[in-house]
Amino acid sequence: MYRSLLAALALLLISPVKAQQGSAAHFFVYQVNPGAQAKFEDGYRHHLSWHRSHHDPLVWYGWTVSDGKRDGYFIDANVGEPFAAFDHRVDVEQDGADFRTSVTPYVTPQAQLVYELLPQLSYGTPLENRKPSATVQVTYFDLRPGTEARFERALQTARRVLAATPSAPPHTWYRLVTGGDKPQYMLMVARANGASYDTFRKDITDLLASDQNALRDFTDAVRSSTTESWEYHADLSNLP
Repeated sequence: MYRSLLAALALLLISPVKAQQGSAAHFFVYQVNPGAQAKFEDGYRHHLSWHRSHHDPLVWYGWTVSDGKRDGYFIDANVGEPFAAFDHRVDVEQDGADFRTSVTPYVTPQAQLVYELLPQLSYGTPLENRKPSATVQVTYFDLRPGTEARFERALQTARRVLAATPSAPPHTWYRLVTGGDKPQYMLMVARANGASYDTFRKDITDLLASDQNALRDFTDAVRSSTTESWEYHADLSNLP
């Protein structure tokens, strides 16, 4: 028995430690310069290879916006890490130098946004679980100041409705920390394909239709919203 305990302890000591989970979500938005799409993609793939060769443990997802005002924009993101993870990135100086050489000539940076995952309001977290969908429906909600508590209370009701709806796809909520106008929330709805809209097309007001108090909280809180679709690119992503 003593030997068995020693063996179990040794196994724990040599086993790799699972990376710490966190709620940080960093999004970077780029407009690809006219006529530079192919060169941008080649350069971005080269930059991802730099991350792999330097054993960067951070996940990087890549999408192209496929409709809306930002059609054609490129967005990459790191999610599921503690905020402190960005304090310990792999060789920040070389990373920046390679990005400036490989990617910067072909894009115009538009935004750098930091969000916090709201797991208690979300119905599924595909990105944090490293299971990105083929496309994602993204909606931004700009709120009236001081209405955050009412808004989040309404989202708790929406989550309960989603949990009781068999056809509901994952709904992931994030709250803006820095990088834009506040208060702002972002909803990401995972979509496998266009057919998913045939099976589920309810927005938040539809989900709250049977609860007038929750619906009032939501409509009183939201000042404006906008939505767009993102197409996932596995070849422009890195999931170590």
